[in-house]
Amino acid sequence: MNISLSWDLFVLVFFVIIVAYSFIIGRDNTLKVILGTYIAALASDAFGNFFSLSFGESTLFVKLLNIAGVETGSEAVVFVKVLIFVTLVILFAVRGAFEVNTTEDRSAGVRMIISLVYAVLSAGLIISIILVFMSGISFVGGGANTTTTSALSDLSNQSRLIKSMLNYTYLWFSLPALAFLVHSLYSTKRDD
Repeated sequence: MNISLSWDLFVLVFFVIIVAYSFIIGRDNTLKVILGTYIAALASDAFGNFFSLSFGESTLFVKLLNIAGVETGSEAVVFVKVLIFVTLVILFAVRGAFEVNTTEDRSAGVRMIISLVYAVLSAGLIISIILVFMSGISFVGGGANTTTTSALSDLSNQSRLIKSMLNYTYLWFSLPALAFLVHSLYSTKRDD
């Protein structure tokens, strides 16, 4: 059996891992991950921009980049943003000081479908944010770096899945929040 490694396969495996993890932690914790993902995206983007302004032109920093195999400052900023983003998502999921409690007033089948929807939306949101960071676009500051945008363009030409996710990034960003809102509107709170 010959398995061809591709970016599509990589993204698909990453997507499946996030969905499986979401089922392991449950619907409420998946919602906590989604909310933490929004916060982590903004915080890591802002810190990455601060990092770029503070250390981007430093001679010592450029030497460290060359040793690490990173060719440009823009690649380093992308790496820092993604690293901080993943770290913050994990910290919010594990140690976040907020709690999500949804009601259990539906049948097991409906709860399973809602959990699957949240799992898929969580995976899409996380992957989309990483792709946006790779593009060099900033949520906080706007603009895009041409070097990273060109690299992501080459990547999207090699992967139909990445191209599709980039084309519908705005949906991956908005659907988790909208799903949570709709779920909240149709849930009935029970007094315990």
